[in-house]
Amino acid sequence: MGRPREFDADRAVHGAMEIFWRNGYVATNLPDLLNAMGLTRGSFYKAFKDKETAYLAALDRYDEAVVSKAVQALETCESDDPETCFSVLFSSSKDVRRGCFICNAMVELGPDNPSVAQKANAMAERLRKAILGVLVKRDVVGSAKNAVTTADLILHLYFGHQAIGKGGENLGDWQTHLHGLLGQN
Repeated sequence: MGRPREFDADRAVHGAMEIFWRNGYVATNLPDLLNAMGLTRGSFYKAFKDKETAYLAALDRYDEAVVSKAVQALETCESDDPETCFSVLFSSSKDVRRGCFICNAMVELGPDNPSVAQKANAMAERLRKAILGVLVKRDVVGSAKNAVTTADLILHLYFGHQAIGKGGENLGDWQTHLHGLLGQN
């Protein structure tokens, strides 16, 4: 009979998410990852096959901790004003230099790692569908085709907003851009 785990798996995966989100996959070395996860090398390899397995678990945690909450907020938004609903996507975080973990994963590993690409694309699609739901429910863009196009544009605006933040730039007035996109006065 093996020894029981002597660490909190949720806390370890959360630590992995934080360091991968901030530093990226390549720039995160094993000692820093172990420190962030609060694990010894032996415990790490017993719980995770390798660094990539920990990264995939971190993406799953991001999906639970960030994407699912954003999707739920969009789906349950009661405001008639879509900009109010979309504020969940564009509100300032405490550490804008991290950007969006989905974007980071898509750019850094997505082209060469099908598992990462699949997870990142699935999260992006869930966000796109929730954005589309806000637009359709409020009938702010007319036809279904316009709603789909506008949802895609808002998702891209969100990803661009996050990428600019990661670069340290002022995130600007997203509401003005969104307001213009939605054609509201």
